[in-house]
Amino acid sequence: MLFGIPTLVIADDPRLLAAARAALADWLTEAPIPEPEITLHLARDDRPAERVSPAIRAEGSRLAINGGGIAGEADARAGLARCDVPARLIDDPRGLAEDVLDPLLLFVATRRGRVPVHAAGIVIGGSAIVLAGPSGSGKSSLALAAMTRGLAVLSDDTIHVEPGPGMRVWGFPRPIHVFPADAPAGAHDLRHRGGKLKHAIVPTGKSVLHADRAALVVLDRGDALSLEPIASAEAIAALSRLDPGFDLLRAESMAAIAALAAAGAWRLRLTRDPDAAIALLQDRFG
Repeated sequence: MLFGIPTLVIADDPRLLAAARAALADWLTEAPIPEPEITLHLARDDRPAERVSPAIRAEGSRLAINGGGIAGEADARAGLARCDVPARLIDDPRGLAEDVLDPLLLFVATRRGRVPVHAAGIVIGGSAIVLAGPSGSGKSSLALAAMTRGLAVLSDDTIHVEPGPGMRVWGFPRPIHVFPADAPAGAHDLRHRGGKLKHAIVPTGKSVLHADRAALVVLDRGDALSLEPIASAEAIAALSRLDPGFDLLRAESMAAIAALAAAGAWRLRLTRDPDAAIALLQDRFG
């Protein structure tokens, strides 16, 4: 049940299916599900392939992935996706998720009312604290500090908003990506994110997939740490410039931001101490 959407993954190889189950473990349900709205077919491909990141191209309701032995496509309108998967990903759930499952499944899900917003999400007092800002604004560092303090992390970069009278904020459990200088001690995988090399920190603690209350916090920089309420219109204006990828669903994204702002909007001025910022958020929302 990805974001509450009945989802079916089919594979022609038991090991490939096991890797997909491991990658999507947070969304598995043992109870019977309704007729799937999203179906993904995976096929093993044993031909030699280079280890390169696949190229992703989106046009309208269709998406294509090609490169590194991966050849996939998704039709969001039909709720269908398929992909040829190279043998190197058969026993690599994290690589399978990053290169195949996430781009295909998220592309279809975001066109089924689960609107992406460029923000980190943490849970305080049962509410999703949506920390919104462009790349480099401090979202991942705040998510890591929240995790270190024992808070549940919905996402370090993208939350998904399900609109409606009972708005729901969904997370997507994946590693938190921070620069090497900000990473905690220990061995961590390295990943290229936005053209920059980062450490992938696997979240600890129980996964929380969604929250039914939310507060929108716009991130800013300043000489002193502060948190102050702002008008909804001010928050919407501050987040109106969408980063590449998020602008593919501009109207839907702005409507989701407006819905979040209507529930309460704040401005958080950050210093170089993300832990102090999380403590301030806990004091206000805990």
